[in-house]
Amino acid sequence: MTLLVATRPIITAKLESAIRKRYRPGVLGLHAQPVWRGDGFSHHGVPVTVAACPSVLAVWEAIGQRKPGEWLVILTSAEQDELGIGLLAHLHGAKLETPLQWDAVRDNFSAATLEPALYRVRENGNDRALADGLLAVIDEYRPAPGGVLTRDHAFTTVAQRVLHITDEYDTEIDAFTVLEWSLRPGADHGLRILDTVGGAELSAAVTGWLAQRCGRVRRPVAALLTPDLVADLLPLGLIAGLFDGSSGADRSLGHFESTYRLRGITLEELRAWYDDTTAVLTGVVHPSHRDQIFARAEKLVDNLGLNDLATGSEQLRPGLEARLHVLSAAIDVVMESGREVTAAALDTMETAWQDVQRHLLADTDPTCTAYRAAVRLVRWLHTDAQTPAGITRLTHRHVNADAWADAAIAAAYRGADTARAAETLRRVIEAAQTRRRDHDRQFASALAATSEPEVLGVEHLVRRVVVPIVKRGRQKQPVLLLVLDGLSMAMATELAADAMDHGWSEAAVPGVTTRTGALAVLPSLTHRSRGSLLCGQLTEVNSEGERAGFRALLAEHSLSAPSDTAPPIFHKGQLDAVIPGQQLATEVRNAIADTQERPLVAAVLNYIDTMLHKVGVGDADWNVRAIPHLRHLLAAARTAGRIVVITADHGHVVDRRNGIVRHPRVTYNHQRAHGDLDAVGEGEVLVAGSRVLTDSSSAVLAVDDRIHYGPVNAGYHGGGSPAEVVVPVLVLCPGDRPTELAPLNQVEPSWWSIPLSAATSPATEPPTTTRRTRSPANETPTLFEPELVAPATRTRPALLDELLATPVFASQLQLAGRLAVTTEQIADLLTALLAASAHEITSVQAATVLSVATARVNGALLQVKRVLDVEGYEVLLIDRDQVRLEVPVLREQFGLTS
Repeated sequence: MTLLVATRPIITAKLESAIRKRYRPGVLGLHAQPVWRGDGFSHHGVPVTVAACPSVLAVWEAIGQRKPGEWLVILTSAEQDELGIGLLAHLHGAKLETPLQWDAVRDNFSAATLEPALYRVRENGNDRALADGLLAVIDEYRPAPGGVLTRDHAFTTVAQRVLHITDEYDTEIDAFTVLEWSLRPGADHGLRILDTVGGAELSAAVTGWLAQRCGRVRRPVAALLTPDLVADLLPLGLIAGLFDGSSGADRSLGHFESTYRLRGITLEELRAWYDDTTAVLTGVVHPSHRDQIFARAEKLVDNLGLNDLATGSEQLRPGLEARLHVLSAAIDVVMESGREVTAAALDTMETAWQDVQRHLLADTDPTCTAYRAAVRLVRWLHTDAQTPAGITRLTHRHVNADAWADAAIAAAYRGADTARAAETLRRVIEAAQTRRRDHDRQFASALAATSEPEVLGVEHLVRRVVVPIVKRGRQKQPVLLLVLDGLSMAMATELAADAMDHGWSEAAVPGVTTRTGALAVLPSLTHRSRGSLLCGQLTEVNSEGERAGFRALLAEHSLSAPSDTAPPIFHKGQLDAVIPGQQLATEVRNAIADTQERPLVAAVLNYIDTMLHKVGVGDADWNVRAIPHLRHLLAAARTAGRIVVITADHGHVVDRRNGIVRHPRVTYNHQRAHGDLDAVGEGEVLVAGSRVLTDSSSAVLAVDDRIHYGPVNAGYHGGGSPAEVVVPVLVLCPGDRPTELAPLNQVEPSWWSIPLSAATSPATEPPTTTRRTRSPANETPTLFEPELVAPATRTRPALLDELLATPVFASQLQLAGRLAVTTEQIADLLTALLAASAHEITSVQAATVLSVATARVNGALLQVKRVLDVEGYEVLLIDRDQVRLEVPVLREQFGLTS
């Protein structure tokens, strides 16, 4: 009988067995080949010496040299009878032990027996090598459940301890787990360790076992679970989706198969690979990491010569570029047709845009962001162009339509990365700017014709808006008034949407149901307009005068104590006085927290106005993080339960480096107003009246956004365009809107999110609001109780019926807890999404389908999301104005087959 070569893992296993038998460090005798090429080592802090003893004399010599308190392991080919009683007495157990690999494996797992499937290896396999490999690579063992060491338990330990596929032993290893792990930087290293330390036998057994657990993608996983190829599992999974059975795809498939040892792979397997890859990329992969995967896939496409096939991909960039090319052509047709455009041309554009949105990269691609804005502008350009009469209606038009167009123009200006796309965007931008400038002239003419406009002026804002909010109800409602110097209505559309994404809800200004704007004092300059806002009367003051005027305004309405010496309003210096480690200045934080003594607190943030003297104001993302101190002020207000009113003293126009510079004799702050009353040029307007705070109560204001009277800046204000004169008034509530405040009607114009042909179709007109009659048993409405007429009944797809009957859906309902949406509402939403192109609808459409008010739709969608998103995998994606259903992830998570 050939004696075994005792390896260190076998010796370690025997030492562990001795320790479990409570043996102290001593002499361990192993009947094995007297071969040892290593040095001594330490086991649990105790030195271990291994002695290769080919003879009985060598055994005696090794024992004689042993140091007390250390382990001595004897490897000898001598038979036990040859050693004699005297020598055996020095050994633990008074005998030589036989170092069998599987015994060592069994002992390490604290098992009584082994599952045959573990050691029955493939034909011509070496089960001893498999055992040696297990002993070599595993450094920490979990006891086998029930005392039986199974193949699953052993290989799961390897997957966890060596490959690091899972962090927790109980995590299910499946296709999603393996595909997600393949992205990690250490995946290739783990496979190399498995191969070099564990050996080829164990490596083949474990990778084969992993492939089996991947179900329908087991063949590609088995072929690519090597150190050199594992990182390409997902990039190649994207490429697998290109093979759709067409003749062109079939010709390329052979090269793909032979390159990656996938000969004979079926279309069903390729599709499954693609579907699982898509589900992982959309469900668990961070967008920044996703870009690396796409870049690798595109490189592999080029290496394999599959560029023509890639133009049809819904994942890879060539597919997106092809879709954008089609969209460009469709937009060009619409723009060339002018007002004579046909419904077919508009439908073609909308279909092309839906195809772009169906692409996975569309959400993050900058060119798609610009094209989203361009599509919105095309819709806007083809809505009713009638001019409303009067400054009130023109102000309303700016708040509810033109400011949104300004935001879209700014987004489109960010441009595209190809000359073809850039030319299309240029055409749309120029047409939109032409229409906006026409609207600006109409507004400025009405402004000049009205000395005392009925529209809310900034000088009345505190008395008519802020104070009534504070004094609503039996107790004072604490308010934080934020004056964002230079905030335009276009910026406010972004800012409000971002605030609501962070849990704020928007309410209406007292007395109205739509978003409100106020008129700046003229010229729309800081010391005139901001001073008038904070003092509650037409005036021109500096920051010290603003504090004094605001203090008097608080006292007038009994909102401060006569002896109150605390600052009534915080300016830049006080806001910037932040102690290291804090988020807000102590004085500011304490004032916001003191809701009893200080029901109304105000702060001025002049970051935007300062940015107008720099560059890039038109390219910035205007969210709550973009403006210094704003995020922390909102957080403090939320903690204190304060409603936040955000407004501005004036807006601004953006310099697009196509300016018209003029040099009048008398200018106001070198901005967009001057005093040469007899020199009113093209693109300017003369205004007069009590709200014009100049010595003559008159001024000439620039209206054309390209005109300015001083150095080139990033932007300007002081002129007579609505972008400068109309300032936002946003009322933000921390959480749910108080019942004392009215909800807002839909703030987005229909063209912002609804396809033009759908928006103008009678079938998709907003449904009539109706009050439902409640039975006595249902007196209290739930948060998302249907308030609108339900949409037309749709045929429920088989996939939905299967979903609603699954145990997973029932479990998700239970896990979600108390829901304010019904199962029927969830079913209605899914029916609409499954029927929609790209499985995507707008939030306005979702509100109609769910039969809830538009202002409540985000909350309702989040409740549906709690049910559909299983274990963190996103099935329902919500992105401001779009709602998308990830059907592959839905099928995977709920186990659907329909």
